[in-house]
Formats: sequence, structure tokens, C-alpha cells
Amino acid sequence: MARGPEWLTKTFLASIFLGIGGFLYGYDSGIITPSLALGSFKTYFGNPNAPLRGAIVSIYQAGAWFGSASVGVTSDRLGRRKAIAFGCAWGVLGAALMAGAAHVAMLIIGRLLIGYAVGTITGVSPVFGAEIAKTNERARVTAVTQMSEGKWSNPNQWRLGFAIQGIPALLLGVGVLFIGESPRWLCLKGRYEEAEQTFRRWHYNGTNDEWCKTEFNLIHTSIAEETQAQNRLGWADLVRTAPYRRRLFVGSFVWAAAMLSGISFVQYFQTAIYATLQFDQDQQLLVSGLYGCARCNQSSPFIRLSSLVAALAVPGLPTNAAAQKGLIACIFFVSANYSALLGPMSWIIPPEVFTTELRAKANSVVQVIHYSISLVITQCSPIALERVGWKYYILFILTNALCAVVFALAYPETRGKSLEEMDEIFGDVQKRHDLEYKSAGDASSEKDGFQVVEAAK
Repeated sequence: MARGPEWLTKTFLASIFLGIGGFLYGYDSGIITPSLALGSFKTYFGNPNAPLRGAIVSIYQAGAWFGSASVGVTSDRLGRRKAIAFGCAWGVLGAALMAGAAHVAMLIIGRLLIGYAVGTITGVSPVFGAEIAKTNERARVTAVTQMSEGKWSNPNQWRLGFAIQGIPALLLGVGVLFIGESPRWLCLKGRYEEAEQTFRRWHYNGTNDEWCKTEFNLIHTSIAEETQAQNRLGWADLVRTAPYRRRLFVGSFVWAAAMLSGISFVQYFQTAIYATLQFDQDQQLLVSGLYGCARCNQSSPFIRLSSLVAALAVPGLPTNAAAQKGLIACIFFVSANYSALLGPMSWIIPPEVFTTELRAKANSVVQVIHYSISLVITQCSPIALERVGWKYYILFILTNALCAVVFALAYPETRGKSLEEMDEIFGDVQKRHDLEYKSAGDASSEKDGFQVVEAAK
């Protein structure tokens, strides 16, 4: 029987499906951004001022904050799949409320629920993907999809875009229940036989029986040793030791850098930026739509260049045509740069640097930090842009420069390391050796009916 290419594995295909969560994350900006520029939307909701526009956008980040804060509990208790399905249920409800919004309050509640769903999904999906992937394919579990909407001349055109959000949430919520659970989570719960069967369903290809046995034994032994020695780690353990604090910093700072690069500002308020260049509604929607087609996310270094070009276009005055073209070009450069570099890393790094027992809790904290920064930026940006104009961009010039220095000086390389080998990078390898020594001296003991194998080197 002919075999497919080596990269086309079950885990890779599952990661593409889990990427629907990334679609939901990106689609929100793709739909709320043009909606804020639509005359029909503004008229229906009474021409919201800058603070209210900021609230309409940032309430989504607040919902995502609560969703992220809850996944440390829901993901560990329900499992990775059911936690994702739980979040998707709120996404379907939120999309329905937004599509049928009769007033601003209803719209805001809908965005809060959509945000909760996305916070839950993005808090669990990267963890799930990292736990089922082989070491050499872990980076490929990140999938971010973007979509833009076309022009539809109807007073209720914005409702369709809001309604569409419920479709991928429904597909993901139902479909995720038909794929295998994380073998590492099953081991964490002491369900070792089920974990091994699930591991083989993910990775057995008909010829790698020995590899599956060896790899699963390594995973099982590592998790058994963790739980035996650590007696169930809690939230406080994330900062109790220097290695764990370093892991938390590495996992959190990459998202802080992503938000401080200007991603949320450009992502949600690009139509407001185009308005300062004297673009009318159709031009704003056209450019933001083209941007949505071309992008996976925003960027980092090129935001500095676009900031300088935008400084040539003073709000309220006739605009320099060359500055218009330059700003738009730089924003598209922003998209390409972020999509290739910082964007994927913000999804890949956090779930891979933590131990299995702390992974869900730690990624919850990471996403809370992510959405906290994004909430502040999205709430304040329309007010700042209205009051200080292009000078607001200077903030992102400074934060990008600072983040570049931190990445250069403080970040370790994790490529090629299994999830169980991360302790060698973060300075707690001695703890692992102590565990192995203890395990070797007590190899005859059994945990939940499964013997803890000797791992001393």
C-alpha cells in the first residue's frame, strides 16, 4: 500500500483541524474592524464615540481573559478535547447574540461570550497540539487562518459576518470530540493503558512498533516521576522555584512582545488609521479587506517603519499621496513579517516549555497576560489616536526595540528537544537526576497498577 509523505501525519492533520481556533481568534478582528467603519453599523448603534468603540472591541479581550483564566481548571479536569468543546458552545451562543443584536448592550454581551470562547480554545488547543505531536513536528501544530468579508450593500450587512463566527465554533466543538485525547493528560490522570492505546492511534504507522513502545515509556516514566515526587503541583508552584519562574517568563514574554508590537492596535483599528489619511468608507473597507486576505497577523520590526511614514500624514489636513501609499505598504510588510516570525512563535513556545502537570495552568496564565495587555491596548487606542494622532505610534517603536533586546539576550533555544527534555534547558536537570536516582532505588514500587521503570542514567 502506498504511503503518504512523512509530514502528512495524523497529528499534523489534527493540528490543522485545531487551527479552527486560530481562525476564530483572527476572524474577530477581520469582522469587527470593517464593521466599525460601516455607516450602517454606526448609525444603528447611535454613532458610538471613541471610548464606546474601544469598549466594543476590548470587551472581547475581557471575555478572552476570563476564558484563559478558566482553562487551567477545565482543561485539567475535563480533558483537552472536552475543554475545547466547552469553549465552542459559548462561541456559538455569542455569535447568535451579536448577529441578532438589537442594541449595544446585546452586542457587547455577545462579544464577551465570543471572547470567552476564544480565550478557552486558544488556551487549550496549543497545549493539546504540543502534547500529541512528535518532537520534530511540534512547530507545525500552529495554524492561523484569516478571512475577510466582501462588500454587501445592505443596512444589516454587518450581521452576516457576526453570524458566520458561530459556524467554525460549532464545527470545532463537535469535531474535537471525535479525535483522540492527549496521551500525556491520560497519563496524568493515571489512565496508563488508555494512554498507550491513544498514543499508538496517534503515532503507529505499521512499522514503528518499537519506537512507539520506547517513546510512550519515556513519557509515562517522566509523568509518573513528576506526580510521585511533586504530589500534585498547584498554581503557586509556577513561581516557587527559579526554573519554573524562568519557564513562566519565557512563555509569557513572547505574547507580551506580540501585543506590544502593535498587533492589536493595527488589527482592530486600521480603518481609523486609514481615516486619518482621508480615506472614505469604501476605501477603508477595501484596504482592510485586502489586508485581511494577505495576512495571518501583524508584525514587529516593520511597525517602526510604518510609524515613521504615518507621521508624514497629519490628521485633518490634506494627505501626502506618497505617505498614503507608504503607510499601506508598510502595514502589509507588517503582516508578512509577523506571520513568518513572532506570530507563530507566540503559539509554539508557551505550551512546550512547561512540565505536563503544570502545562495547562501555565498556559492559562500566559494567555491571561496576553489578553490583559491586548485589552488595555484595544480600550485605549481609539482614544489615543483621537487625541494625539501619529504620536501614539512612538509607543510601539519603543516597545519593539525593548522586546528585540530581551529576545536576543534572554531566550533559550528549544528546537529538537522533547517536552520531557525541557528541564535540561531551564536549569532543573539536577531535580530530574534526583528523581531518577530515587526511582532507581524504588523500582519495585507500582503506581496505579503500572510499574515505574528505572530511568537512572
